[in-house]
Amino acid sequence: MSKGYNLTEKWKDKISKTIHLQRANHCFLSKEAKEWIDGELLGDGCLQSQRRYSANFHYGSKYPEYIQYISDTLNSFGIEQAGKIRERYYKNMNCYTYNYKSRCYEELLSIKKRWYPEGRKIVPKDIKLTPLTLRQFYIGDGSLICPKDSKPYIVLYTYGFTVFDVNWLVNELNRLGFKTTRWNASNTIHISTYSTKDFLDYIGNCPVRCYSYKWNYQRDGMKKV
Repeated sequence: MSKGYNLTEKWKDKISKTIHLQRANHCFLSKEAKEWIDGELLGDGCLQSQRRYSANFHYGSKYPEYIQYISDTLNSFGIEQAGKIRERYYKNMNCYTYNYKSRCYEELLSIKKRWYPEGRKIVPKDIKLTPLTLRQFYIGDGSLICPKDSKPYIVLYTYGFTVFDVNWLVNELNRLGFKTTRWNASNTIHISTYSTKDFLDYIGNCPVRCYSYKWNYQRDGMKKV
């Protein structure tokens, strides 16, 4: 391949990027917005790229209230919804799911590169487990387990992450003062009964009614939520 051809391709790529970014959507991501997005990505949220220079946010839930909360919160951060929220019925499970997708933003691309450096989601090691970040993580992938004969404890479901990533999260949670371990059999995070109430106090109140049961620490007779 000639040097001239390489220069031509680089020039075309530069022009393409310039045109795309001129037409692209832009937003200013505050510290709060970044913490909230990181928390959703620890759970079921994902970022995808339709083009090389931007990314968009996707989320699916069985609760239409939570999907509307996702849309409203991202909108408050300057990230607009793309199209309508899609409803899908799964006959084998007899339930509906509701799916959100944002418009594409250049500013979301750097976040996507942190979380998907080689195409697979990881836990970025610069993430801060703030109350907001952990609250969104807990909403998406956490359960409050309340056995009949013992105090409640919390499980954070981290199946999709590597053992290394889960151990890193466990260490960070312990650094925050929560007694935490990794369950080897399931590669999930267990927050001890000694720290469950402290964890719920740390992350603050639930922002939506549909997931408020995960904060119901005093509820009797509840085996699993």
